[in-house]
Parts: sequence; structure tokens; C-alpha cells
Amino acid sequence: MACGESRVTGDDGRVYFAETSRAYEIRSLDAHLDQFDERVSFGSIADILVTPNGYFVADGLNQRIVLLDRSLNPVRIAGRDGDGPGEYRFPRRMAPAADQVLVLDIGAGRVSYLTLDGDFVTSQSFPGNANDVASHPELGLLVAGDAFPDHYLTRVTAQGNEAFGRIPDELRTDPEGVFQLPVDLVTVTGNGLIHVLDGDQLALASFDPDGELVSVVFLPREMRARELRLNREAVESFGGAERVLGTEIVTSLRPLPDGRIFARITSEHTIGLVLDPAGLEAIPLVFPADREDWLWMQASTVYFDGMDRLVLNEGLKAAGLLTAQVEFVRRSP
Repeated sequence: MACGESRVTGDDGRVYFAETSRAYEIRSLDAHLDQFDERVSFGSIADILVTPNGYFVADGLNQRIVLLDRSLNPVRIAGRDGDGPGEYRFPRRMAPAADQVLVLDIGAGRVSYLTLDGDFVTSQSFPGNANDVASHPELGLLVAGDAFPDHYLTRVTAQGNEAFGRIPDELRTDPEGVFQLPVDLVTVTGNGLIHVLDGDQLALASFDPDGELVSVVFLPREMRARELRLNREAVESFGGAERVLGTEIVTSLRPLPDGRIFARITSEHTIGLVLDPAGLEAIPLVFPADREDWLWMQASTVYFDGMDRLVLNEGLKAAGLLTAQVEFVRRSP
């Protein structure tokens, strides 16, 4: 089990991340790409990924990847609707892979590899339903899905598919025979650890490259309890688990250059958490305290660099993009 100065242990013996007294706060918006810009118009913004040259944006409805520079100027459109090489059915998520970018196409059941210039390299198919993807320098392609019910991940190789990351007993749920789409997320940090965000239990399960469990740490206790309660109420309002295939509380998981992890989660005024698996701290990314009109960001797809720059779409009904300046501040009690 991981340990650190911010260790919080509940009455149930579980270890939780502790929210800090400081936060990353959005201070100002700068670059803007309007949804009706004549150079490019997004059908949807399913995911955003930073690269050394700018940003990749997955347009799920238009079945393509749009490359932008750091000022959000369109550079290239890669891909189109179809089943051929470099074509997509629904590009849902992206992940870094050394000098390439992985694109998870849940509509076609495969992962495409692109160069940093957007050129198609190759693709790999995966079994079952998938929700997220990551690349490991030793293990290769890891897909979070339901191909192996007792494991979070599938390791996809040229020789076949292998189960990876056995679900810890304390995180197992009783599905009662109801089919649910996978909602787990996966990412890899620079130290080679594989981190899975258990979407049902809101816990970070970390594994070494041999598949051995290193730690299980739950999201901050009060936030976790509130989000699980709200999620249960939402499911019941739509007719219960028999009618709802799946709900996603944490919508993305990204490695940061310093070894921490950014988890995209909407909770009150929080739109994300920077998780430190070593120190067990969770630093919130928050709306400006005096700007209630910024709550539209709750519906946004978000990329945060862990320091001072945020990229997000304009909200649920708008498919434009914005960049924002972020400052590390002390929160008011």
C-alpha cells in the first residue's frame, strides 16, 4: 500500500487521497477557436491531447482527428468516416505513445497509431468493449475494457491478447447479472507504473509492469461519497441499472510530466483533481470563486498540463475550443 504524509485512513481501513488547502484556479481565458470557424467545425469534441507541436482533438461525430497549433489554429485534418487505414467510426480517446499518438476507435474496435504530424502508421484490434487505452514502454498496448471480467486491462500484442491488472477483491462489485459498459480508465506514469481509475469504486489501483498490485487509494472521502450518491440517484432516475448501460463519473486520466496524474471529475466547483500517488494528495482544479457564470465548464472536455495551461471545449452545446491560464492559489476556508 502506498504511503505518504497526507495519508488519510477511514474507519473502514481504506486509504484515501487528501484534498489540499491549495488549488489550481482558472484565472483567464485567452485563445479561442469558435465552433463556427470556417477553417474547421467540430461535430463533437470527444478528447483533447497535447503534443510537442500543439493539440490533437478527436472529433467523434465527424470521425476524424484535428491537429491544432498552440494558438488553436487548425493545422491538419486527419482521417474520415470508414473502416480502412486511417479511417474511424467513433474516435473516443487518445493517449501518448513515445513519439506517436494512440487513437481509441470504439466504433471500429481498434486502436490506430499516428505520428505527431497526424500520419497513419498502423492499427491493432482489441476484444470486447473498451473505454480507455494507454501505451507502456515494456508491455505495449493496454486497453481498459471488459474482455477479461476479473481484470481491468487487456494487453494487446501481435501474439494475442492477455489479461492484465487483476481487480483487487476490495474493489469487486456484484453486477447481479446486469450488463454494464466498462467505465475504468488507464494511464502510465514515467516510473513505469500502470494506474487504473476504477470507475465504479472511484479508487486508483496501481500495478507494476509484472501485473502485481502496488497500491489502492480512494478519491477524497467526502467527494467520493457525494459523487457515488449522486450517480446512484441519476441511475435510478433513468430506470435503474437494468436500463442504464453505464455512467462515467471520472471522464479522463492523464499522466503529468512530474509523475502525478490528472483526473477529470466534476464535483461542485471542481472540474478535476491532480493526484499524487506518492504523497497521497489531491489538488483540485477549480472554477474562479467569483465567477458563477463559468459553471458551463462542467460539461467540458478538458486537458490540463499540471502547471498553468488548460484547454477545454465550450460546453455541452458548443463545440468550440478555449485555452485558459491557471494559477496555483490557496483556497478560502
